[in-house]
Amino acid sequence: MTREIDALGAQCAQLSALLDELSDEDWDRPTRCPGWTVMELAVHCEGMLQRLVGANSEEVEGSPEIDRVGYYAYDPDGPRDGEDPNKTFSEVIQQRVIDEVGGRSGEEIRASLSSAIDSALAGVRTIPGDRVIKRSGHPRMRFDEFIASRVLEFGIHTMDVGHATLRGERLHPDAAQIVKEILDGRLDAELPKGLGWDTRTFILSGTGRRRLESNERFVLGPLAAKFPLLA
Repeated sequence: MTREIDALGAQCAQLSALLDELSDEDWDRPTRCPGWTVMELAVHCEGMLQRLVGANSEEVEGSPEIDRVGYYAYDPDGPRDGEDPNKTFSEVIQQRVIDEVGGRSGEEIRASLSSAIDSALAGVRTIPGDRVIKRSGHPRMRFDEFIASRVLEFGIHTMDVGHATLRGERLHPDAAQIVKEILDGRLDAELPKGLGWDTRTFILSGTGRRRLESNERFVLGPLAAKFPLLA
């Protein structure tokens, strides 16, 4: 699991450095995640770190049922274990983040996120990568496979914050490789060579941050219907 933890740590460092550059006005900027501000995305990342180790990382009985690719087969509009059945999972997460913002300033969130990064990275290094866990709404999976999914989440949201604040879509190369591997698994096919995409373009297209051009859809053929590759 060293590879996944190192990539997560490198990407968290990218996010932390980016947040250090933000002005007071930057925190309230809208992002390309509909309905989410920069501050709310930062708090979302803080919450993911705080919940990375603890009850959700305890060992469960049984064999793994999914891996890092299968993790993203979930329905974001469906309910989750123990959550309000009248709200989609996306709505539940967004409301929780709004509550967690709690009137804090950007400086307070920056400091809290930095502390959460240190605690989370220290905690995950104490957990065996082959431990089987179960996250709400997902089948059983290995802990190292779940950490890989966090690399994707932090990588994409760092890019989102950089895009919203015009400071560049920062994705660490080690994180980019893991994100690409997950998207490759979701596509489950070779991209046509004539497409000419680099890793960044594939990641933006695969995560729905970039719309396919008409000529790209033509080259992709039936594969175009799979985009975006994440729900």
